[in-house]
Parts: sequence; structure tokens; C-alpha cells
Amino acid sequence: MGKDRHPTSSLAKLARPVSTRVFARERTFDLLDRLRQQPVIWISGPAGCGKTTLASSYIETRRLPCLWYRLDRGDADVATFFYFLGLAAKKVSPRVKIPLPLLTPEYFQGVSTFTLRYFENLYQRLRSPFILVFDNYQDVPPEASFHEIIFHGLSSIPEGINVFLISRLDPHPALVRLEANHLMGVLGWNELRLTLEESSGIASVRFPEKLPKKTLQQLHSTADGWAAGLILLLERLKREKMDFKQLGKLVQEEIFDYFSNEILNPLDPETRDFLLKTALLPQMTESMAERLTGQPQAGRTLARLNRGNYFMEKRVLEEPIYGYHPLFRKFLLSRAEETFSGQNLSFSRGQAAELLEEYGQVESAVRLLQEIGDWETLIHLILKHAPVMHAQGRYSVLEGWLRSLPPGLVEIRPWLAYWMGSCRMFADPAQSLKMGDANGGVGDGGVGDVDSYSALRLTRSPPFL
Repeated sequence: MGKDRHPTSSLAKLARPVSTRVFARERTFDLLDRLRQQPVIWISGPAGCGKTTLASSYIETRRLPCLWYRLDRGDADVATFFYFLGLAAKKVSPRVKIPLPLLTPEYFQGVSTFTLRYFENLYQRLRSPFILVFDNYQDVPPEASFHEIIFHGLSSIPEGINVFLISRLDPHPALVRLEANHLMGVLGWNELRLTLEESSGIASVRFPEKLPKKTLQQLHSTADGWAAGLILLLERLKREKMDFKQLGKLVQEEIFDYFSNEILNPLDPETRDFLLKTALLPQMTESMAERLTGQPQAGRTLARLNRGNYFMEKRVLEEPIYGYHPLFRKFLLSRAEETFSGQNLSFSRGQAAELLEEYGQVESAVRLLQEIGDWETLIHLILKHAPVMHAQGRYSVLEGWLRSLPPGLVEIRPWLAYWMGSCRMFADPAQSLKMGDANGGVGDGGVGDVDSYSALRLTRSPPFL
């Protein structure tokens, strides 16, 4: 159910963001032009400084083909990363019929070699010039092996192809070697910080009337070059006159107050309820929002919110996909906890988890079920998706799901024990066999007396290395 019928939701991470009313920042575009003499560009700065918008608008303005990959913590599992990157490659090079390989067990002893061959194969599918973007790099845990994988993958990029790495943080230590070898340039906060001219340009795009020069200078000074802060100020300026001396620097509490007083509270109850409920979904299609909220005009509401710049991001594949800006979503979730009773909030979370699973966002559904402690539903979801996860080589993700269950549940449920043993087989074969022996094989699912080792014995040699 869901994954095959609704592929666009699960592939939202592979779509370039589409923004409206964007001011073309030619100064930073020129910087990117020069930095592209090096194959890798690290774009870093604080949340809301316009990193993603800059990269997306640059690609659009320069009319460059791109592969956009939005990283998240799930990519710490390198099998997951290679799986989705393979889907992205298929999207940008549909004429190549042979898919990129999955990171399955036969490659575990030579992941570095696998990575080199994988990226060589990927680069051959891209036409020059081409931009490969990895957004939200900071979401991958710093201790993950992913960073070494990326280093190997970016060590030999052919001429005409550039890789943009977008992060809130400075380059990971594993990637500093690229910079030392003059393979990576850095575009940091000092370069991203808005100039007065750029602040004026953004104001001219977003504000309906021409602002006095003094007002523009005050706006620029107050926002201190922070794009999100400037936009917040402009939106407030549309509604009221401000005393800039008293405003001071924006902090989260003030931003939340602004979200509440200027955006949420003035809305009609139906739209307000819509925002609070849909914030449970990290990414959503129109049909997902309609089913969760029960509002038949959900598509129009999403489009209206996006046009009104309600801190919403829109991506377009076969159908539009929406998601709130992380800071705005955090605010909405905090207000949902204050607004809804515990029972109603748990019910809405359960509905959201069911929709996420149905529409292919399985890992988001798992996280939501873990948050609300709906263990029986989570067990059902794990058992449903375990065969596919295992076949894709995503053992560490599956094991993490199993370990999130309350203590003792895995040991007393034979199929849970079977999949735990299967996940541990390559890392700790002795422990894997103990899991199977403790349950006498899998006997409650019609499989018979089969332990995890014999069920998963490999018979083929590694063809790719």
C-alpha cells in the first residue's frame, strides 16, 4: 500500500526547491561563478541566511541542469544514501536503463572501492555542465561514516561537474582535505550576509510600496544581513509601523511571538487548525493534507499559504510537495501541543503516521510512532517493511527501529527477533545465531524452523568491485 502508488512524496528530497519573489543576488552569483573553478563548493551559514535559495536561484538563473539531494539524518546509513542517490540518478538520466547498484552485503568489506566506482558511474550519466547539490548537510550526524563516503565520492570529479554542499556548519573534518588540496572552495556567512543593496532589492521584490532610503537602512541594520530576519521585518512592516531602536535583535522567543501574533492568531479558525495539524507532516502533498485535516480545499489552502510566504517551501515533481520552514514548523508543533488536548493530539499524530507510511515516508512515520509510543502499530509497520529494507541493505536503519521498541519486546516476538538477528548477522554472526536459537527459529509466521543465518546465506559473488 502507498509506496508504489504515491512515489512523489518519498522523493521530495530529490526535488529542487521552487521559490517565489526571489531577488537575483548577482554579487553572490559572481562568487559562485569564480568558485566553480574548483569542483566542490561548500556553502555555509546560519539558518535562514538564504543558502538554499541562493543555490536554487543560481541554478535557475544560469540555466544549469542539476541533481538536488536533500540530506537528512537517515542518510547516516550509507545504504539508504546510495539507494536514494540511485533514484535521483534515474530521474536525471532516464535514458540509462541500468540502475546504479545498491550497497548490499557483498560490498561491505570494500565500501571505499564501491563508493569510487559508484560515483564514477554516476558522473558518467551527467552531462556537462552540471551541478550536483547536497542540501542540509548539517543534518547528517558528525560521527557517521557518511562523511568518509562523501570524501571518496568527491575526490575525482570530472571537469564540467560541480558539487554544492549546503550546511549550517563549517566543513566536516573528513572534507577539510578537499579544501587543503584545492578541490573545494568555501562560500561562508561573510559572503552570504546581505549587503544594503541586496536588502533593498529583496524589499523591492517583497514590499508593495517603495520604501524610503532611511527605512531601508534601518531594516538592513536591524536584520544584520540575515535574510530570514529581513523578511520577518518586511512582513511586519506591511501591517504596522515599527520603532527600530526598540526592536533589537530577533531571538527565537520574539520570532515565535511574531509567528503567533502576526501569522497564526489573525487567521480564521479553520486555517489555523489546518496549519497546526499539517505541521505533523514533514512533507505533504495536497491529498495528504486533505485527508489529515478533513478539509476538501486543502490544495487551495496550501497554494495560498505558499503564495503568501507563510514560511512554506514548495517542490514540484509529478505533483506539488509542501513543507514548512523548520523554524516555523517548530513553532507550529509547539502551539499544537498547547492547543489540542492530549487525546486529540495523539489521534492526529496517529493519523499522520498512517498517512506518512501510506505515501512512502516510512521513516517519518516511524519517528512519529516512536514519539507517541504506539508500539503495536510500529511493530506492524516494521514487520511490513523489514523484507524490503533488508533487501536494500539498510540493516542499521532496521536495527535502529527494532532497538527503539520497549525492552523485552524483541525477545518475545519471534519475527522481531528474526529480523534483529538478520540485521546483526554480518556485524556479529554469533549474536545473530543466538537470536535465532533463543526463539527456535521463526515458528509463528509459517516459515518453519529456519534461523536467520541459513535464511540469509549469500550465494553470489560481488560483481561490481
